[in-house]
Amino acid sequence: MSALPAFARFWMVARKPSGPHSRTEPRARYSTLQDARAAAHDLAQANNAPFLVLETVEIIRPGDDTDTGRLL
Repeated sequence: MSALPAFARFWMVARKPSGPHSRTEPRARYSTLQDARAAAHDLAQANNAPFLVLETVEIIRPGDDTDTGRLL
C-alpha cells in the first residue's frame, strides 16, 4: 500500500481511547500535520487527557475489493 498523494491527505484529532468501548469521534479536519499537532496539544492541556493525531491511510468506497481498496 502506498501513501495517499499530498492533496488527499488530512489529519484529525481524537481523545485517546481508555478502553475497548471508548468512543473517539474526531470532528475537525486539519490540512497540515502541524495544525493537527497544535490542536491536539491544546485539547490535551484543556482536558488533562491524552489526544491522538490521526492520518488517513486509505479510502474505501462501496464496491471496492476488500483486499485492495483504492487510494482515491
